[in-house]
Amino acid sequence: MGDARNALSSRDSHIWTLRISLLLTFTLLIAVVYILYQRQSDITVHVPPDLSQGAVLKPGTLQRPNVYVFANYVWRGLNDWTDSGRTDYSNNIERFRCLITPDFEKWLRNNYDYKRRQGELDRTRLLTEQALVAYDNAFVTPVGANVYSVAMVMQLQERVGGMVIKDVMMNYSLRVVPDRRTCNKMGMAIDGFMIDPTRAEDDAEKKSKLMRNKS
Repeated sequence: MGDARNALSSRDSHIWTLRISLLLTFTLLIAVVYILYQRQSDITVHVPPDLSQGAVLKPGTLQRPNVYVFANYVWRGLNDWTDSGRTDYSNNIERFRCLITPDFEKWLRNNYDYKRRQGELDRTRLLTEQALVAYDNAFVTPVGANVYSVAMVMQLQERVGGMVIKDVMMNYSLRVVPDRRTCNKMGMAIDGFMIDPTRAEDDAEKKSKLMRNKS
């Protein structure tokens, strides 16, 4: 009689164990399906502006024209000092902080402090593109791991009291990286300079001297 009771008790215990295991498995399956659904509904695809020749797009892969337009927009926005660099520069950094990496934000804030100490902020600033220069894929160079180097030539003009104190052509080379922060809806961010900004006139003069030396 005792053996029969033990057998029934063991069977009931085993059944409960199976039920608990099935419940846990079902709960885990529901969680996995939910996670997969969330990921599938949150795919970012960067579509280039020109699809006349068709395009094969991979989710999350940055496209060169989009990267150029993004870098151009953010960099010009950071350097748009309509009233005074003393207020506009800092406000612009805050405004675009989700479109720049934390490391570059730190660099910009240090740059703001440096310019403030040097008295280089009590002025307005404007960056403009060369109107006759059309976009070319050569302006955007992949450097690996969905990271791009963006080359831009822009006219930099600064004024104090309406008087032009600086009007130069500048070469900028910016690094653009993928960015998955929730506040960044663009999926990419400026991570700093590939090389330090230079005056286009100076670079042209260096190239000219190099050509003369070779000849």
